[in-house]
This record gives sequence, C-alpha cells and structure tokens, in this order.
Amino acid sequence: MKPPRPARPTCTAIVCAYNEEKYLAGVLDRLLKTPAIQEIIVVDDGSKDRTAEILRQYGQGGRVHPIFLSPNRGKGYAMAEGAAIARGDILLFVDADLVNWDANYAARVLAPILAGQADLVIGYPQREKDPWDSADILHVQRWLSGERAIWRTDLLPLLPKMRPSRFGVETLINMHYRTRHQPIRFVRLAGLLHVIKFEKSSRTAAWDEYAKEVRQILRTYAHHPLLTLMTYVPDFIDIRDAILALNGLMRRSISIMTL
Repeated sequence: MKPPRPARPTCTAIVCAYNEEKYLAGVLDRLLKTPAIQEIIVVDDGSKDRTAEILRQYGQGGRVHPIFLSPNRGKGYAMAEGAAIARGDILLFVDADLVNWDANYAARVLAPILAGQADLVIGYPQREKDPWDSADILHVQRWLSGERAIWRTDLLPLLPKMRPSRFGVETLINMHYRTRHQPIRFVRLAGLLHVIKFEKSSRTAAWDEYAKEVRQILRTYAHHPLLTLMTYVPDFIDIRDAILALNGLMRRSISIMTL
C-alpha cells in the first residue's frame, strides 16, 4: 500500500557532479530560477577539477546545499547521499552536464507526479534528428536517463542498495518500481542538450567510460537476480504470447486463402 501523498508537496532538486566545472554553474543558475524547487542539493563526487570550488561559491548564497565526497564513490552513492538529507517530498534528479536546462523542463518532468499520474517520472533528452533514438528500439536511452522525479518516501528504503550500484543506479530504480507495479511515466524533453562523453573527452576515453558504465549496469543485474527475473520474465512471456498469437493469425489466414 502506497503512503499518503501530501496535498502540497515540496520539491528538492539533487545534482550529482563529477568533474563538471564547464557545465555545473549553468545548471545551478537555472535551478535557482525554477519556482517549483524549494531546495537544491549538489553532491560533488570527488571531482579533480574546479567543480568543488564552483560549488563552494554557490553554497555561500544559502540556497544551494553542497555535499563533498572523497574519494569518488559513484553515482549511486552520490544520489543516495543527496536523497538522505533532502527535505522535499518530491526529489528531482538533474544531471550536471545539461546545457540548456530550464524551469520549463523541470515543470514537464514534475507535472505527471504532481497530477498523481505516476510515482516515477523519467524525462529523456532528445536532440533533433538523433539517429540513436530511431535505432533504440528497446528505449535504453529513456530508461537510463538521469532526469527523474520521484517521491522521497518511496526511494528511502532503496538507499542501501543504491549506494554500491554506481552507474547501475537508474537500472536498480527502474526494476524496483516495475516489480512493484508502480506507475512510471516517460516525458520527452525535446531540444534538451545533454553533453555526451565524446564531446567531453577523447574517443578512446569516452569508449572506456561507456564500457565501464555497461559493466556496472550488468553487475547490478547480477547482484539483484530476483529483481531482474521479476522485471524481465513477464516481458519475455508477453513477447512469446504476442509471437504465438501472430503465428496463429497467420496460420488461420493461410488456411482461409487455401480453401
């Protein structure tokens, strides 16, 4: 049974940053101008560039609450740390490397959860004429997006599992909600620019980072086999049933045609 939702929920934005000196200030400036957000928490996950220095400057204003981790603990740990101290009823996770995030995008992600249409909202950036989006038939890009709205009371029991998950954290959250049959809503954030790794570093370094993320996601599946089975076995059954139904329809059509 779901806990009662507050009639006028407050919202905490949580930003997890690792070596994001180039983009962090822009994201924070726009979050500070977002009326729907009452609290901003930024977790510096052991950055080696000027990210911590920039965050300290914003922290002096009183509206941005910084958390400094050392050494780097991974995205899952950083998200859990932010969620643990947040005071908002709704947590809005925002990536630190968004170029043009603004209050409109925040409102679009928050709208379904405020309307009671979903317990988890995933906003996925989509560039114009993105070839990956048309090729992504499994919607991996959507499921792994970092822009998320979620009820804090729902997430708190999951924090111990989130801490060691690193880049598998979104996968873990997805499975947690799907196995509990809690409503999930996707929101397309057309035009939102999320800087990809190939735009941040060399091609070799970017491929290495992507390979590391894939390993951490696969490790999340391995560490939570029951969640994995409960999440994906029904999908396979649905696919099997659809194939069998289509096969039966084709057989009946062929029989009618041969009469």
